[in-house]
Amino acid sequence: METKTLRYHGVAVAILVFIFFIISTLASNLVVPTRYTVEKTTPVYLDYAYYIDENKTGSLKDIIASPNQLTNKSFSDIPWSFKQQNYWLFIDLENKSLYEQDIVAHFDNPMVDHLSIYRLTPNNELIETYKLGDKEESLSLFQYSVPHIRFSLPSKSIERLAIKIDTTGISKTPVNLYRYKEFVDLVRSQTGIWGIFAGVLLMAALYNLVLYFGIKDRVYLIYIGYIMSALCLMGIVMGFGFYLWPLELQLFLHEKVIFTNYAMAFFTLAFCTMFLRYHKDKCWRYKLSKALLFLIFLLSIATLFLPEYIAAPVFFCVLSLLYVVCIILIYNKLRTGFRWAKFYVFSWIPLIIGAAIQPLELTGFLAYSFAIRHAFLVAILCEVILMAMALADRVRFQRERSLYHATHTQQTKLLNSAKLKQAFMALQTQERSTTLCLIKIRHFNSLNTIITPSQGYALIKYVAKELELELSHKREFANLDVDLNTSLRIADLSSGVFAFISTKTQPQNMLEELLKNIISSLPKQYEIKGLNLQLNYSIGISNAGQSNDFEYWLKRGYLALKQAKSSLDNVSSASNGNKLMMDVALAAKLQKAIKTNSIALYYQPQINLLDNQVSGAEALLRWPDPEFCHLSIEELIILAEHTGIINELTLWVVEQACKDIIAFTQNGHPNHTISVNLSAKNLTINNLAEKVENLLIKYQVPAHLLKFELTESAFVDSQEALIQLVDELSALGIKVVLDDFGTGYASLNYLVNYHFSELKIDKSFVFDLANNATHQVIVQTAIDMSHNLGLSITIEGVETQEIHQLLKTMNADRAQGYLYAKALPYTDYLHFLKSQYSLKMLDSSF
Repeated sequence: METKTLRYHGVAVAILVFIFFIISTLASNLVVPTRYTVEKTTPVYLDYAYYIDENKTGSLKDIIASPNQLTNKSFSDIPWSFKQQNYWLFIDLENKSLYEQDIVAHFDNPMVDHLSIYRLTPNNELIETYKLGDKEESLSLFQYSVPHIRFSLPSKSIERLAIKIDTTGISKTPVNLYRYKEFVDLVRSQTGIWGIFAGVLLMAALYNLVLYFGIKDRVYLIYIGYIMSALCLMGIVMGFGFYLWPLELQLFLHEKVIFTNYAMAFFTLAFCTMFLRYHKDKCWRYKLSKALLFLIFLLSIATLFLPEYIAAPVFFCVLSLLYVVCIILIYNKLRTGFRWAKFYVFSWIPLIIGAAIQPLELTGFLAYSFAIRHAFLVAILCEVILMAMALADRVRFQRERSLYHATHTQQTKLLNSAKLKQAFMALQTQERSTTLCLIKIRHFNSLNTIITPSQGYALIKYVAKELELELSHKREFANLDVDLNTSLRIADLSSGVFAFISTKTQPQNMLEELLKNIISSLPKQYEIKGLNLQLNYSIGISNAGQSNDFEYWLKRGYLALKQAKSSLDNVSSASNGNKLMMDVALAAKLQKAIKTNSIALYYQPQINLLDNQVSGAEALLRWPDPEFCHLSIEELIILAEHTGIINELTLWVVEQACKDIIAFTQNGHPNHTISVNLSAKNLTINNLAEKVENLLIKYQVPAHLLKFELTESAFVDSQEALIQLVDELSALGIKVVLDDFGTGYASLNYLVNYHFSELKIDKSFVFDLANNATHQVIVQTAIDMSHNLGLSITIEGVETQEIHQLLKTMNADRAQGYLYAKALPYTDYLHFLKSQYSLKMLDSSF
């Protein structure tokens, strides 16, 4: 562990020690009040006696008249119970001092219904009567929350206190006598604990409400329900609820205190179930929890109509069942490795201890004291604090899990591109070299057609393990993540592609040799159900250079990986080529250029070989802007296809061609045709033939002057759609040309199924036509075949006069190529049409 981390841990421990010191000091000042009752601090002597009136018929006069009914024992020996009976307590006080004593009698049961206190002389003559209890009216909040009376005991005197307890709920009412000074200390300590308890719980409720709004997890609402039910219950039992709720509500809650107990039990079990995520498992334990929750709910409703002395014993039975179910739920999660819930498990310790102390004190197994009286309240306070820590630990776990899912692939559990990006940005911040290395399992996508996804993921993990082992010996490759003692260097980019980063500045060929050595050590075979798959690998390299754009860097790597397919050594670097990157910003500029007519059509003439006259031209797209004029038009077309603007671009080309046809007619070339290229992506244009027809009508263009050239790539994707399009265009009178004839494996089949009007021989057969007898046979055969089928034919790629003369001899219809002219902008092409000087010299002997 780092020194800095240890230092912070030391500070945290010091703070914890200081907090415990404050707590211990506060506790020592709060838990002592019951040590200083009046018989321990003054020369006042007390004698105790009690009588249990099971029939609730006896009066003070009757009981005094029969002193032999009294049991002369301490109040700690009273057999308190939930039976409906009255309890008569008698305290004889003898003040042997020379001073009058200011006495306060404290009755520690704010839930008692009727509490009658009679001050009597030694001859049982009545001195004064006091009425307390939550059924009495016109008491102060202080008398409700802390039932007590205050009186003076003259020096050298004897008095008797007769106390009648008449209640339907918990009858046990501890009675303690204090001097007024000690009673003030008692109230101070009691109020301090109440304030701490209520303050902590209310702050915990608010904090969890904030968490709920931030995280939207129902468990926080359930926990707030638990907190509020605990606050409500302890407010009733301890008496401070009179300061939290309106008096009428608190008195109503006194009558329905068992309902509040059920509410706390309900939220305890619901929180346990939700916190431990049993609602996600839907196992038998979850069903058991739901059944008990339903039972608790029904019994809680029943308590609204049952007296407390009947409802309370039933609740204690349900409470035992609640503990059993919660222990089952917790134990199962701990057994299955649910370690992050440790604080939640610890939180049950004070709760179980505190919950056990309360009934033990009520039943007399534990002697009453201030500390015992507040044990359950302190237990709940500790439990709430530990529960808050458990929720924080749960949030930490969920955050770590979310981070794990965000940085790892779900299927292979390997690092993903997010972690790769994080490492790239960190290295860029440090201004270190970042060379992306991609290794791909060749033909992985093809393998997926014969193996299952799970087998594919197993293959990826197998290769990744071996690759990680190879990279671990090379210090130049950056760590993407550190997992305990393992440094992870590779990311899984799916489809059998692994990525890692070289941080060493070195010549490209050295890195390539290193990567070749690495893949030579990777597995060459992988067995699946007896089948030995042969494994081969490709390597792609991308240098970040001056760019800190991760997407661009990664895209260049994929481009290099694609180029590696056709490389002899299966290695390629994006820095070795000038291929156009599929850049969104560039596509946006291209789209803007379409809308603003900033692009243009250039025309390359097509020559009629019978008279050496221009019969038409092929329209070729150009971007004359100086910023983009160097870009390859072929790659711009690919960019348009990949970004979805190819259809917009094609419709612009068709419309501009229609405009130029009219312009040629107006300039004295009424029979001049223009050929426009269509790609496979154009088949997605809805009602393309109808849109073309609308343009022909709009500009009054004769349909036979417009041609569409189709390459084989347009035929592969959708045969039926293309047949329909060719038929529709032909029906309009538009000529459809089969471009690059002879290069596709199924070109002859196209002649059978499509209504073409013209063929166009690919230039690959023309460059060496004069010296290649095989190509001469192919071209001659194509010319003869097209004529026999009633089709015309155009030969492209003509660059020498010798080939021009040879094509005339072969009886070709038209020719196109640099011999006649390169593609020219409209104005230059119009000048070319007017002069055609170079064409006049074609048949010259020079």
